[in-house]
Amino acid sequence: MSLEKTEVVMLKAFNWSESSRTVHFFSREFGRLPLVDRAGRKLTSKRGRLLPFARMEVTFYGSKKGTAGYVSDVELLETFSLDAEGTLGRLGYGSAACELLFLLLPEDQAQNVLYTYFVSFLRQVSRSDKRTLPALFIAFFLRLMSQLGYAPSIAYCSGCNREFTEFADENKYVLFSPERGGLVCRTCQKAGEYYIRLSVEGARLMVALQKASLDEAALLPIRYEDATVLIGALAKFLKYHSGLVSDIKSLRFLDKLKNSQTGS
Repeated sequence: MSLEKTEVVMLKAFNWSESSRTVHFFSREFGRLPLVDRAGRKLTSKRGRLLPFARMEVTFYGSKKGTAGYVSDVELLETFSLDAEGTLGRLGYGSAACELLFLLLPEDQAQNVLYTYFVSFLRQVSRSDKRTLPALFIAFFLRLMSQLGYAPSIAYCSGCNREFTEFADENKYVLFSPERGGLVCRTCQKAGEYYIRLSVEGARLMVALQKASLDEAALLPIRYEDATVLIGALAKFLKYHSGLVSDIKSLRFLDKLKNSQTGS
């Protein structure tokens, strides 16, 4: 086994004994990186501890036999505190981002740009006004899909490539087709197909967030109920085009927050 070192954020952990677990990280150099955390569940562990929502440097022994390597040492670089006003929302959106990365990232493929963007997203979630959390997450969701080759067509009709601005005001709502890959203008709609109805205002916001930086997204408050519809549409699109066989559990948790102060 070779000794390696990389910067990581923890995505998901699976316990498999009273003292040990397997941890999946998003690493700067290796993409999704599964490692065995031997005795990491013990409070008496002599090395640094792995923390969720934190940027860490992990020293590990890599394996060339197709099995996971194991953690040797941990150095904490930065923590993202999610205990400000709207804690449930911050934890929900942070967890949803981690789950999406766990489900979609390939192993052993560096994603330097996406890693830097993810770290910036966690910083924004920890410090931004709670009212902008939904917009931040939608911007992250769209950028993640784009980076991994699943970008939906929302600036143009997925049927005829007509610009959204040309058909946005034809009705009080627009239709989104997960199967056809995005928004569909009235001319291209087909009887019997499944569509998700989006408000024109919500669709405009989604178009803007597809191009927005995280700093710009943090200036765009959006009602939680409206955000839930947009996130649900993107999740259905992603499930259809990526082949995910299960629902994204963290998004179900976000849906339950509709009546909490997070979306007020």
